[in-house]
Amino acid sequence: MKKTLIAVACLIVMLASSAYADAAGSAFGALSTAGTAGMGHGSFGFAIGLADATSFTGTFNYGLSQHMDGRLKLGFIDPDAGDMEIALGADFKYQLVSVTGASKGPFDMAIGGFLEYYGIGDISILQLGGHYTGSYPVQLESGGTLTPYGRFSVRMESLSNGGSETNLEIGINGGVHWAITGTLGFFGEFQIDGNDGVFFGIDLSAL
Repeated sequence: MKKTLIAVACLIVMLASSAYADAAGSAFGALSTAGTAGMGHGSFGFAIGLADATSFTGTFNYGLSQHMDGRLKLGFIDPDAGDMEIALGADFKYQLVSVTGASKGPFDMAIGGFLEYYGIGDISILQLGGHYTGSYPVQLESGGTLTPYGRFSVRMESLSNGGSETNLEIGINGGVHWAITGTLGFFGEFQIDGNDGVFFGIDLSAL
């Protein structure tokens, strides 16, 4: 079973690497595990993307219910080492399974959707899609939690410059979240979706 899962994962990575050389990709990365914050809890996030396009972004995540989070995103992206462009986005996730909750599973699982917009010169890029995220929290003896995670996404990516072109694209993100305390955590992640590279982030609980 494990060999099959590894083979499927490798095939998806190869397909994404070869098929999406012309895709614009995400300016924000995933930077999220499958876990949720809980009703009424919020956190701020800050990240840098060292990818085909360099990006600097900020987010605010809020627990809409015990099992659902919503997140607003704002940042700047530099696609061609020229002028920085504004990037806007939003996403949500609903946690289906938790390794610690009543609906126990082999790992945490969540599904959700996302919206993203930014420009590259005269080209406007709009992305709308859905994602599936899996993660597994590991309690550290020294305190804190280390959580490896992966996200698979499918999106409609529309490029407009006078005319418009819309394509179906996929994306793969994988990384780890290190929660040092209950209020401070760090992300490290790779992305393959057209804007290929690595993302590093920090999240700070605010509520």
